Amino acid sequence: LSKHHFDIVLLDLSLPDKQGLITVTKTHEVVPDLPIVVLTGLNDRVTALEALRKGAQDYLVKGKIDSELLMRTIRYAIERANTMKQLRQSEEQLQRLNEELEHRVAEQTDELRQKNQYLQEEISNRKSLEEELRQALNKEKELNDLKSRIVSVVSHEYRTPLATILSSAELLEHYSHKWSSEKKRRYFQRIQTTVQHLTKLVSDVLLFSKAEAGKLEFKPLPIDVVALCKEIVEEFKLTAKTGFTINFNCIDNSKETSCCSNQGWFCKADLDEKLLRQILSNLLSNGIKYSPDGGDIQFDLIMSDDSTMFRIQDSGIGIPPEDQERLFEAFQRSSNVGTISGTGLGLAIVKKCVNLHGGEICVESEVGVGTAFTVTLPLHSSHYSAKPNT
Repeated sequence: LSKHHFDIVLLDLSLPDKQGLITVTKTHEVVPDLPIVVLTGLNDRVTALEALRKGAQDYLVKGKIDSELLMRTIRYAIERANTMKQLRQSEEQLQRLNEELEHRVAEQTDELRQKNQYLQEEISNRKSLEEELRQALNKEKELNDLKSRIVSVVSHEYRTPLATILSSAELLEHYSHKWSSEKKRRYFQRIQTTVQHLTKLVSDVLLFSKAEAGKLEFKPLPIDVVALCKEIVEEFKLTAKTGFTINFNCIDNSKETSCCSNQGWFCKADLDEKLLRQILSNLLSNGIKYSPDGGDIQFDLIMSDDSTMFRIQDSGIGIPPEDQERLFEAFQRSSNVGTISGTGLGLAIVKKCVNLHGGEICVESEVGVGTAFTVTLPLHSSHYSAKPNT
């Protein structure tokens, strides 16, 4: 089993001396991600439940199996095993992040010890060394604070999704044999959606950690900005909750004319596509998240000879004036978000991506009316056309 790939194990529990249960345990230990479906007799439900506790995904009663039930059971067992594997991988990513942060703190502590020793040896340079020591202490404190905040935020944001996954998995484990295929599918979709949310959370934390360490790469290449914006809008239209409308409008600032899709406008500009996706996706996501009653999201792309401007406006809860000054700092959230979940990292990531482009971001907001974010990125090389891009 450890040397070859198998999609699933069908195991008959009707073996002498309870060898079937031992086989379930050993198989789960050797290949924990391999789904196991056990076969049991009509009067042996207790043994089947014991097998589930030892790691089996599901069980079938011999004599009551038809081809449809068999295929459905196999499919659900494989899907459930894959989902749990993704969850474990997300947890492993989080563990690696914690280890990386601890390593960074250890490096700073070692640097601090070296500077302390140097201070004792070079009394004549006491004032300058004291300043360096103060900066090192502040940096170490910032790293410790950063680690604590990340662990606290991630732990809090993980709690509800993990509870959702656990409860859904337990319900599937104990009652799936009584449920319709549609109900089972809904629960599997709930687990998969939650795992995707956790994966996005880990990705955001890793990206922010890279940016804080100065390791976030900036690789500008010629891209069609109009096409990229339309692609992102279409992605959000597919996943956004009902009640939202995203209106995309492209404007040539020199002509003051609206750029409709049938005009075939495109803008070739040297920008980092990966970072630009982060900027626009976070701003659109926030516009939807903080508009709990739905409404219109207006997305304007305003092009000029030396810059490209992106303006995203929602009709959501708005941001109080006193919260706007620190809005782009890590872990800062508006005081009126209520029960809307979030890490406070999204706008901090946006700000860092904008800075790498040498651009600017500003916010206009009114509580109860909505919020508009405007990102301006300078263009060192660009080309506009009102003709179809061939």
